[in-house]
Amino acid sequence: MLQASGRSYVCWRCAARRLGPGPLSSWSRTSPATGTRHTNLAPRRGLATVHHTKSNYDGPEGLSAAGQPPKIPIRERLRRWQQENPTQGEMMLSDHPDYGDLTNNVTRPQNVGMAQIDVNDSSPLFVGDELVDLRSDDAMLDAGDLVELQSGTSRRPILAICLGRINGYEHFYTISGKWFSTSGVQTLFVVNNFATPEDLKPVIAALPPAEVAIEDLNTLQDLGEGPSQEAGAALLRKMLMFSQHAEAIYQENAGTLDASSAFIGDPVKHRYLTLHEITDLLLPDTIKHGGKFSTQSLYAVHRALLQDEVFFRPLRLTGHKRSYLFEVSPLSEVRIIQKVEKIVRDYLDQRGDYRNTQATARSPVESFVANAQKVIDESRKHREWSRNGIIGPSSKPVQAKVDWSTTDLEILQFIELWASYQKFPQYSTLQTLGSALLRAVDRYQEDRGYLASTGWTFLQEVGWIPPWEIPARYSVRFPGVDIKRGGSYVRPFMGMLDRYLKRDMLSLIRKPLKNVTAYCIDDITAREIDDAVSLQQTSNPEEYWIHVHVADPASSFGADTPVAKYAELIPEAIYLPGHLESMLPESVIHDRFSLAPNRSCLTFSALVNMDGVILNEKITANTLTEVVYMTYEDAASAIGETREDPFGEGAQWGLGARQKIQTVNRKMARPEDLTEDQKNDLAILSKLGKAIQAGRLEKGATPFFQPRPTATVDFDGVKQKESDGFIVASGDPLIHVHYSQRSGTDLVENAMKLANEVAARWCHQRGIPIPYRTQPHALHNAALVQQYARDVLNPMLNSGIRPDETVWRRMQSLLGVDEVSTTPGPHFTLGSDMYTKATSPLRRFGDLIVHWQIEAALLEEKKLGRKLKGNEDGKGKGDDLSFLPFDRERLDRMLPMLRLREKQARALTNIDGADQWILQAMVRAWRFKEAPLPETFKMTVTHVTRSRIFGRLDWFDRRAILKHDSLNGVILGAEARLGDVIEVRLNDINVHSKRIFVEALRVLEKVGGQKQETESSQAPLDSEEAKDTAVETV
Repeated sequence: MLQASGRSYVCWRCAARRLGPGPLSSWSRTSPATGTRHTNLAPRRGLATVHHTKSNYDGPEGLSAAGQPPKIPIRERLRRWQQENPTQGEMMLSDHPDYGDLTNNVTRPQNVGMAQIDVNDSSPLFVGDELVDLRSDDAMLDAGDLVELQSGTSRRPILAICLGRINGYEHFYTISGKWFSTSGVQTLFVVNNFATPEDLKPVIAALPPAEVAIEDLNTLQDLGEGPSQEAGAALLRKMLMFSQHAEAIYQENAGTLDASSAFIGDPVKHRYLTLHEITDLLLPDTIKHGGKFSTQSLYAVHRALLQDEVFFRPLRLTGHKRSYLFEVSPLSEVRIIQKVEKIVRDYLDQRGDYRNTQATARSPVESFVANAQKVIDESRKHREWSRNGIIGPSSKPVQAKVDWSTTDLEILQFIELWASYQKFPQYSTLQTLGSALLRAVDRYQEDRGYLASTGWTFLQEVGWIPPWEIPARYSVRFPGVDIKRGGSYVRPFMGMLDRYLKRDMLSLIRKPLKNVTAYCIDDITAREIDDAVSLQQTSNPEEYWIHVHVADPASSFGADTPVAKYAELIPEAIYLPGHLESMLPESVIHDRFSLAPNRSCLTFSALVNMDGVILNEKITANTLTEVVYMTYEDAASAIGETREDPFGEGAQWGLGARQKIQTVNRKMARPEDLTEDQKNDLAILSKLGKAIQAGRLEKGATPFFQPRPTATVDFDGVKQKESDGFIVASGDPLIHVHYSQRSGTDLVENAMKLANEVAARWCHQRGIPIPYRTQPHALHNAALVQQYARDVLNPMLNSGIRPDETVWRRMQSLLGVDEVSTTPGPHFTLGSDMYTKATSPLRRFGDLIVHWQIEAALLEEKKLGRKLKGNEDGKGKGDDLSFLPFDRERLDRMLPMLRLREKQARALTNIDGADQWILQAMVRAWRFKEAPLPETFKMTVTHVTRSRIFGRLDWFDRRAILKHDSLNGVILGAEARLGDVIEVRLNDINVHSKRIFVEALRVLEKVGGQKQETESSQAPLDSEEAKDTAVETV
């Protein structure tokens, strides 16, 4: 096998002749007579060829008289060698590894036929009232779109053309002439309308019939069947020409593109730029056409950036359809990577150079290893190590006194970049540096392959991070925000923010709410109160004003102040246990903005009749006077309302005793504290809200969203302190797993939706640009969306049947993704003609933007003495809107980054972070026996590939992987069908990679032999299953 290093290959016979007797590790021998050492000084050569050099050694004992070794059969020689050199079996690197494992991609040429296509990240579909899609928004593809498919194990790009969606599956034709289908792909680069319907027609005609089941599609792909290259000739020609044109642009600008970091990198800070912004910096304006760079130019820059494994990386494959973000590493970080790379390679060369007999300076790696071993050995006296991505529990602090050098700290920072931030691509050779350091530490022989998950537990053992740290905090990055190890987040210092708060800018138009009781209905644990509701009677007993009072921070600081910049960096409060992070400074929220008597508010009002018809709307600035605080349950009890929850999951499980509820310091009213008039107000508010919601349901709104498993965490028994930059911890958090529950009443939920609709319509009538929440793709399928919701999805939800992924995916294929736009449009999931978010300005920056725009308009209308005139119908001329804090162009530039940050916050709070707390609890129960777990589980099959089966466990709906080598003869992989129920037991869990592996015990339920030929018959993958699965194009 050809080797990449410069060292010559030498066969075992020549090595034996050179080494002579004795276990010498270098190319040398010692003279028996004199004891002097003789070194073979043969020059080192660069070619990997066999090189036989005549030895001066007379020969080992046992040579025949003719000077030849005795004839021993080769097998016997190998057996003897094995006995003399016993070794443990090493894990072979796979060409197509699991997500997080090392990959073997340097022993053969890379080509597009070898690649695996990473299928779509699709977890989960709904969080709260929003259709969540953590993929790039580009992933909603149409027939004829050109995409670059992502393959984590290959350096080579793979271009493909989308053939369209057939029976719920997207079909693609690649530049290598291969066809495949999948439930979606991860992609960063898309060229819309690349191929014409005429170009696609021959390939689509050669596809298998639409009624073919997914199992048969998989078989056809495995056999290489599908459209021929003759049928796809037009597509292949177009893709080849596109690729060649992009390559020509790259070659013409190679000097700049290959040195792009010199033009873009900041000395100490990360930068976040879109592909378009980077292209503007790197390519000359002379190659623009019509003031814009061609798609080939963008692709040339895109490929150049992805080839750089250190400076540039796309941010979580999450972006916007106009572009996506690259994270640009600071030069200081790059220097650390380069320094550690040199140190490790020098260390390996020194250790592996068998001809080096001279005393050499001690490698910095050796000093680092000595310090690391000392700390690890001390840690293991109290905390057991595991290969499950977390170390064991302990009640004793561990602190070994170690003098870490500057170089040691840089090596630790490198391991953090590798294991925590997962900075390097899976195929990068830089992955091996972390593995080499862990191997040198010599404390992780039990692990498999010295992977990044091992590096994560190493950082826990040396005290770089606490034992319960959440990996998602590092993988889900917020641009411009640093992560405090073991703590929260660090935003740039912007001075004392309190001094930027001004007097009430709406004081001239603000009016007190006399004789009005505002009901603040929220959880008893709520940290900030940002909304309240009230009812106002009219002369008509069938009509009432519903008022939604919202906290008003926007009137105290402007959109361009440091306070606003501070909030924009984390534009949605993070409620991850142990790492709570508010959008605004907590002291400012509680002391000034959280709703209370005599506090300012912005009121969104609607005149509604008992049929739920909205007759009038207005927005006013007010001051609360009388406020009643209640919980959802007490409000429901006060009006005699019982809200049935079809998914009322009673399952709860945890480590240790259930934690006490941490209440806040405010007086809570009980039902018996309310007057009859107040109870009547709440009852009417509830009835009106239900009538309005009924109208939304008629439009196809989703009635509610099924609960997700989540975790609450108690840190009362934990002690943590920082010493010289390292974390000393004792005790462990108690984790309780349960299903999220619907509130006791939908009164508040319906009122908040109403307020958001009022804000959207009010701004639209005046032509004011705000962040509207829309589902534009659903416009093309409006009738189908309403029919599917009415006939399939909603009846399942209302009857308590948990829709599986196929149902949600079908709904999503009709809806598309949620978008944030300055152009209003319908939101079908909520049943609204237009929608924004305006009711949580203390925890969502998008809501703050809406408030700033509305308040500027209120002041302008006061100045003009009339309502602003918009131009929403395109006829006539609207008012000059230059007084607004955000014009449409500025807002259009802001929204992609705002959307990205919102997605990151929700992913951390509701998905990745919560799941990793649950996995930590599971490992501590299974591996460290802190709590009982079922001996076996029922796994329902959701997806099948050629090498593994994916499913959901009957324990808090956890996803699990059943590899074919763990089937134990219970079932053949080829026989597994969607919906099969298999009894399994745990085989492995890893918190870092978010994986649960199981082994089969027996088949409990088998789906009938009939193949499922309904639309989307195979359940699409969720985000974690997708990372483990690949569609091979061979």
